[in-house]
Amino acid sequence: MFRFLSKVFFISYFCISYCLSAFGSEGISIYKNEIKKVSIHTVQCFPMGWEMSPPIIELKGENQLQFSFDEIGRDIQDYSYRIIHCDADWKSSGLSEFDYLEGFSENQIQTYEFSFNTNVDYVHYSLKLPNDDVNLKLSGNYILEVYQDFDTENVVLRQRFMLLDSKVELKGKVKHPISMDLRKTHQEVLFSILHPGFMIDNPQSDLTVILRQNDRSDGSQMKVQPVFIRKDEMVFDNNMAYVFPGNNEFHYFDLKSFRYQSIYIRSIENIDNETVVNLSPGKLRQFDPYIYRRDNNGISVVSVDERKEPSTEADYARVVFTLPFKNELKHGDMYVYGAFNNWECNENNRMVYDYDLRAYQKSIYLKQGYYNYAYALLEKGASQPDLSYIEGSHWQTENDYMIYVYYHDIAKNYDRLIGYETLNSTKNF
Repeated sequence: MFRFLSKVFFISYFCISYCLSAFGSEGISIYKNEIKKVSIHTVQCFPMGWEMSPPIIELKGENQLQFSFDEIGRDIQDYSYRIIHCDADWKSSGLSEFDYLEGFSENQIQTYEFSFNTNVDYVHYSLKLPNDDVNLKLSGNYILEVYQDFDTENVVLRQRFMLLDSKVELKGKVKHPISMDLRKTHQEVLFSILHPGFMIDNPQSDLTVILRQNDRSDGSQMKVQPVFIRKDEMVFDNNMAYVFPGNNEFHYFDLKSFRYQSIYIRSIENIDNETVVNLSPGKLRQFDPYIYRRDNNGISVVSVDERKEPSTEADYARVVFTLPFKNELKHGDMYVYGAFNNWECNENNRMVYDYDLRAYQKSIYLKQGYYNYAYALLEKGASQPDLSYIEGSHWQTENDYMIYVYYHDIAKNYDRLIGYETLNSTKNF
């Protein structure tokens, strides 16, 4: 009798714990990249060897994803991770972990290194996926959730990544919009999905096609539908529907060395044992003519000169951004904007107006490297920022457009990622 009750108690405890954990995950409507602990910085996730690429690899391919982050200080923390499968909208797919992964559902992050010869002490944690502890069986969207002290509710960060099971081919181009009002400021994307050998019975309901400019996850993405459906081909050629502001080339600065001031850096100082970098003031570019300059389309890269290991030998600095402006704007807030802050507008990158300087300013803690950014206005009540208000918008701007194709597998009830392609705006101009 005692053994029976013990078994019942153990099974009940396991089920309750699992359900509570699942409920905690499902309570989040849409998963996104986020850092929930203030001491954590420089979260990165990319295919190994491709630091500037989106976090996407082939299902059952040979490559791995490199995931890492820094924590300021010298104390080692107990960090574990779990992986959550999502649908095309980055909501939990509701699948059991047994359906989409092999191995252990929860694992510790065991690889860490201390910073070496840096002014700011930090611990660098890293992880490769898939690995000997966990392998993934399905394509689609995933969230890597990192939590502390074996407490799944004590989440410190979340990171998106994707597994691709290539079944279709994408071809397309970026061109001038037909509308004369937009020809000088916008870009239009046209493309086709070719799927010989892969049956798609009902593309209107079974397909989700996402179109993004520079892989921005700020709400500016489009869900698009085919205009023509032919044998083995779907054509996305809806004039005026897939039109984006061209915006402008991103600002950039090179912070790979503290020994010299590279272009767009006004000063590098040591103040109270902290490195402070003042960037050259920005300017209103809304009415300026277009000038090409090579950028990374908003992507930033950790790097350091005169040393070998950027992950542990790159230092941290407080970088001061300054945007002169005659008066404080009352209809919205100004932000320093780029992939380095997950294309978000929050308190970490919101600029504050200085009435004495007559300028917006923001100080951001950044690791050494090469950075891209823009100044963005988020108007009150708006869901996504406006880059053109400060930066202007031009049809000539070099942009990347990412296309993601998801197929809802009715039999297995999940969204498969079956296609991915990047189109560049300057290829046909």
